[in-house]
Amino acid sequence: MTDTDRRGLLAAGLLTSALMGASTAKAAAKPSEGQMIELWPGGAPGGSKVTVTEKATEVVDKGQIGRDISGITRPRFSLHRPKTKTDTAMLVIAGGAFNRVVFDKEGEEVCRWLADSGIAAGALLYRLPGDGWDAGEDAPVQDAQRALRLLVQATGAKRVGIMGFSAGGTIAAALATRATEALYPPVDAADQLDATPSFMCLGYAYMNVPKGPRENMFKGLTKAAPPTFFFHAADDQRVPMANSIQPFQELRAFGVPAALHVYESGAHGFGLRAPEGSSASHWPEHFLTWAKAGGHIG
Repeated sequence: MTDTDRRGLLAAGLLTSALMGASTAKAAAKPSEGQMIELWPGGAPGGSKVTVTEKATEVVDKGQIGRDISGITRPRFSLHRPKTKTDTAMLVIAGGAFNRVVFDKEGEEVCRWLADSGIAAGALLYRLPGDGWDAGEDAPVQDAQRALRLLVQATGAKRVGIMGFSAGGTIAAALATRATEALYPPVDAADQLDATPSFMCLGYAYMNVPKGPRENMFKGLTKAAPPTFFFHAADDQRVPMANSIQPFQELRAFGVPAALHVYESGAHGFGLRAPEGSSASHWPEHFLTWAKAGGHIG
């Protein structure tokens, strides 16, 4: 496959499984093709002033090819189903500093791992708050709320969780604390479904949101938050570990079940690609142990 062919596949929005034949790519997990589910059949709400165009930028990280996607106008999620029957699903929200979505490293790869672990999972490709949507900073939260409902509808899951990384963790936490709000006009029968996650995982999430463009999206966790698993690296220079420690302490004070793992090294944005020898590489098994012990997954 030539570089031109590969860029064409990326621009077309094909899943990472289409990239695995490239000699430069080394799969972090066995590739499997997800089912793309559009969120808004009549178009995303409040887009009359939007002029952006979706763009996928190829990024090579630790020898693996991934896409950073910006200018999203067709929000959707990629559904990965496990080989065995399950009653559990998770919506996965990648980070990207609110100006892009790190779709493969913190989305698709994580969903493949969850599916291999017996959990249905959807990687969300959400609208960005600075792209001119009427909802502004609430546009990605609208997408998350709608996606969670469609994920439940598509899988029939009885237990549904949400997992967010970095900026995606802010969106996940916002949904968890605002799940009962009517964030958009109902579209179809799916909007009658409950959009309240029953458990949550937040990885190096940006939780201490200062006054500014994101302050109304998320104002902090409340006692309505679901049981939550936090993980962070102590040497994260972009999002200090206090962003996980403080909300963990708040949830414990509220009486909400919560666990916190702070790893000595790993820096920021590692997803499933923590540096070799880093204790942060163990967060997936620690999360699954916590989720099973709490009855959140089978």
